Amino acid sequence: MLKVCLITTNLLPVPNVLGGAIESLVTNLIKEQEKNPKIDLTIVSIYNKDAEIESKKYQNTNFIYIKKNLKYLFYGVIYNISNRLFKTDFNTYNHIVLSKIKHHQYDFILAEGGHYNSYYKFLKYYNQNQLILHLHHQGSSNEIMDKTFSRVLGVSDFVTYDFANTSNGIKPYCLRNGIRLDTFDIEVTDKEKTEIRNKYNLTKNDFIVLFCGRLIKEKGVYELIKAIKQIDNKNIKLLILGNNPFLKESKDEYVEKLNKEVSGYEDRIIFTGYVNNYDVYKYYKTSDIVCIPSVWEDAATLVCVEAMVCKKPVLATISGGIPEHLEPSSSIVVEKERNLIENLEKGILKFYKNKNNLEKIGLNAYNHGCQFNSHNMYLNLVKYLKTFDKENKKECEKK
Repeated sequence: MLKVCLITTNLLPVPNVLGGAIESLVTNLIKEQEKNPKIDLTIVSIYNKDAEIESKKYQNTNFIYIKKNLKYLFYGVIYNISNRLFKTDFNTYNHIVLSKIKHHQYDFILAEGGHYNSYYKFLKYYNQNQLILHLHHQGSSNEIMDKTFSRVLGVSDFVTYDFANTSNGIKPYCLRNGIRLDTFDIEVTDKEKTEIRNKYNLTKNDFIVLFCGRLIKEKGVYELIKAIKQIDNKNIKLLILGNNPFLKESKDEYVEKLNKEVSGYEDRIIFTGYVNNYDVYKYYKTSDIVCIPSVWEDAATLVCVEAMVCKKPVLATISGGIPEHLEPSSSIVVEKERNLIENLEKGILKFYKNKNNLEKIGLNAYNHGCQFNSHNMYLNLVKYLKTFDKENKKECEKK
C-alpha cells in the first residue's frame, strides 16, 4: 500500500469534533478508509482532547497530533523574529509537523491548506514529486511553491486551472469534493416538515427559498434579502439557515446591515439561528428551492451538492466552481457582476411559476448530485495517487 500523509491546518482538529469544511472532508475520507483501506494513511492535525478520543475509533488511520505547548510557543517567537529580521517564510506549526514526520517514509504528503510557502523545508527529507497541494480555495502559485510542489489537486476545474495559470510547472488535477450521502439522503415526513414550518410561522402555501451558510458579505445574503423584498408576493419567503443577527452578541458591521435591511419584513425573511448539523437536511427538505447567491468566486461550495441530494432545485450565481457541479435542468445560474438583485428575483419567480413541477425537477437534481459523494472522492484520490506513483517510478528509472 502507498504510504500517504495528509497535513491539515493548525486551526481545527481532525476528526472534525469542532466542525470546519476541510476538516469535515478529511474526516469523510477517514471514514471511507475505515470501510476498505486502500492506502496506508496518516493524518497530522492540531491537538484537541475530544478529537484524540474520537480518533481511537478508527483502526485503519494513523494520527499525529501537534500540541500548542511551551515548545510550540517558543518556536513561534523564534520564527516570528526570524521572519521579520531575515525575511524567512516559515511557521511554527509546519516546523513541529516536520520534526514529527521527517523520519517516516511516505510516498506522498498532501498539504490540506495552511502555510504553503513553508513546505519548502520538507524538501530536505522528501523530494518534490512526493509533495502535493490539495487546494480548497481560489489561489495562486509563486516561485517558492513551484519549486516545492509537483502537483495540485483542486476541488473544481475553476480552482485547479485558475491556479495552474499562475504556476510554472505544477501539474493540475481536479479532485471534486464529496459528501456523506447518509447525512442528507434521508426521508423527512410531512409531519416533520409541518413542524419546521410552524416553528417559523410558515404556512403550507408559503414558497420557501432557503439560504444555508455563513452571514458574510461574500455569500451574497444582503443581495438575496433585497431580491425577496422586491418580489410582490407575500407567500414567497426566505429562510436563512445560519447565524441569527438578532441574537448575535458581538457587533458585526455586515450583520448589522442585514438587521436593518430585514426590518419590517420579519414575517417574510426569517433567521433560524443555530441549527444542529444533524438536522440541516430537514430544512433542505422543507424548502422549495435553495439559493446560493455568492458574490465572490466560490471554489466549490458543498451547499449545492447537499441541496441536490435533498432533491431541491438550485438558484446560484455564476461563481467559481459552482456551475460545473449543477445539473442544467434542475438549476438556474445567474450573472453576479451586473443586476444581481434583479437576476435573483427573476430566478426565484421562474421557479415559483413552475412550482408544480419542482418534485420532478428535484429528482433530476438528486440523480446528478449523488455522484459527489465521499466514497467517490476517496476512490478518485487513491486512483490519482497510484497514477502519480507510477509516474514517479518511471521518472526514477529514466535517471
